[in-house]
Amino acid sequence: MIRIAHFSDTHVLSLKGVGLRKFASKRWTGGVNLALNRSKHYRVEIFERLLDAVVAQGCDHNVCTGDLVNLALEPEFVRVREMLDSVFTAESLTLVPGNHDYYCKDAAHSSMFESFFGHYQPHDVALATDPFGYPIVRQRDDYCIVGLSTAIPTPVFMATGSLSAEQLDAMDAAFAQAGDRFRLLLLHHPLFPEPNRRLDQMRRLKDAPAIVRRFNADGGPQLVVHGHNHEFKRMALPNGTPVIQVGSASRSGTRHRAEFNVYCIEDGALVAIERHIHDPSTGEFLPCDEDANPLSAAA
Repeated sequence: MIRIAHFSDTHVLSLKGVGLRKFASKRWTGGVNLALNRSKHYRVEIFERLLDAVVAQGCDHNVCTGDLVNLALEPEFVRVREMLDSVFTAESLTLVPGNHDYYCKDAAHSSMFESFFGHYQPHDVALATDPFGYPIVRQRDDYCIVGLSTAIPTPVFMATGSLSAEQLDAMDAAFAQAGDRFRLLLLHHPLFPEPNRRLDQMRRLKDAPAIVRRFNADGGPQLVVHGHNHEFKRMALPNGTPVIQVGSASRSGTRHRAEFNVYCIEDGALVAIERHIHDPSTGEFLPCDEDANPLSAAA
């Protein structure tokens, strides 16, 4: 059995040494949201406990699907890299960016995310990639992980994502070379709309229906995982391929608490999902089934 841990949406904040001129952009709205809302819910100390819990699982590999930082400021990237490097080697973690990692044009155009986390972004298969180096590919004896970037700088109040044709063509080429390996796809934005979710139109993946059709083709991914919406959800492509959304890795409170998933893969298929959910009373992450029932009670 292959076991792969997945976390996302850590939203680490650091304003150390940041001058006011850095907020002369979309960051001013993010700063207001941070002061009024986000800073109350996303706690770095919870993320630190989550990292320890992920490592304790001893999985075959670990993946992260973006939004590591909050406002795409350099001190945030520095802080997260220190945290990740303290528990992971370059060989044990694969990650892709989210919209907050490309929050403003200065961070995106300078490839700040890639410069800080490039050691977790391998290119084990030679491909014609887009200008930012996506997709990334990690190949092991039993599995192949392809990571796409849906992250783009967006105007104020927007958090949409997009995928380039170059990435999609290269994804097909990477999976074609996977052979009998299990094919896992990473991205940040959801593939399916949630019309009942507030501001969903401003947070969607552009051209999602066409992208879903592409992913649904023969030889495509056997499991798709993503973040962005900060809650666990299981969906599927039309051909039945599981699409799993993980909750935030740092969220406090009682609703949609911080969590990470462990995917159990056997004989080329996802056979189980363990949700490890933060317990505010102890600070521990409790192993649960997909319905959030503690595994000990469900046994």
